[in-house]
Amino acid sequence: MTRPKTRSLTSDEKKAAEAAFQGVPFDPAWSNAARVVYDGITEVLATKERHSLAERQVETEPEAAMVI
Repeated sequence: MTRPKTRSLTSDEKKAAEAAFQGVPFDPAWSNAARVVYDGITEVLATKERHSLAERQVETEPEAAMVI
């Protein structure tokens, strides 16, 4: 298996990544590549949050996780 080539993030991509982690809105002045970075990070964070909420619900309401 070959590894994909890596590159450093551009300034816009770095700003977008930081904004995504901080929950700050995307700046439309940033590049399309920055949008891809921002959207990817926010999607992963939202997925992690949904899983975390579901796990907490199972811990507090174990009967809700039972399948009949």
